[in-house]
Amino acid sequence: MHTGFDDTAWRYGPLATLFYELDKPVGTSFGDVEFYADLLRNVTGTVLEPAVGTGRILIPLLEQGLTVRGYDTSAAMLEQCRVNCARRGLEADVFEGDMTTHRDPGAFEAIVIPTGSFALLPDRDSARTALAALHGNLAPGGRLIVDVEPPALSTAPDTGPVPHQWNGGELVTLTNWRTHVDPVAQRTTSWVRYESWKDGALTRTELQIFSLLWFGLGEFTALLHEAGFGDVAVHGGYRAGSAPTATDEVWTFEATRA
Repeated sequence: MHTGFDDTAWRYGPLATLFYELDKPVGTSFGDVEFYADLLRNVTGTVLEPAVGTGRILIPLLEQGLTVRGYDTSAAMLEQCRVNCARRGLEADVFEGDMTTHRDPGAFEAIVIPTGSFALLPDRDSARTALAALHGNLAPGGRLIVDVEPPALSTAPDTGPVPHQWNGGELVTLTNWRTHVDPVAQRTTSWVRYESWKDGALTRTELQIFSLLWFGLGEFTALLHEAGFGDVAVHGGYRAGSAPTATDEVWTFEATRA
């Protein structure tokens, strides 16, 4: 769906970053932190995390003793990542970049893209370009490990209280304003509004066009093969070695550069 916004519209700004940091601080896990740490336990070379965000995954990997670099399109997210690393006495080797343009041929033993961040790419051509770039950035025998969320066709509005977090005396809220599902483009687009309130008055607001691609199991496997990957395996629901099921909230693809 064309929103009239360019491809920077989905990027996390300062208020979105604050909400993410308050809602999912470092130490939060949905089973993904332990899953990725286990899959990478024997890695001795450098690991890359595209779309690194605030460092929720990167920091536990660094604390495990891995060498990890990361990039993100959001300057606000990268700054929060640096702050989070500094608080723990860790060096944050992070920089601005995106999956379609970053090139560092053969530099990484593993590349990890948790939490469905790959779906933030604008279209399938970008997905193909990104997978080819990721393949080229891996050393021979290196692994790409990437989360893909199963297709979600519901447009039902959220129920229950508005998601919110307190930042001292500041109330930060998130409202999912509108959702559109495009089954042809296989894309779900939401208009998300972040707001900050002080003493009942609105002090700042931020609009994010949050658009996610979705892929079928066979389709994404084919895209990996097209990009040159081999030995593709799929783990369901952060259960290493377990086949995906229809009830899983995430599928994790693991593929090797031959």
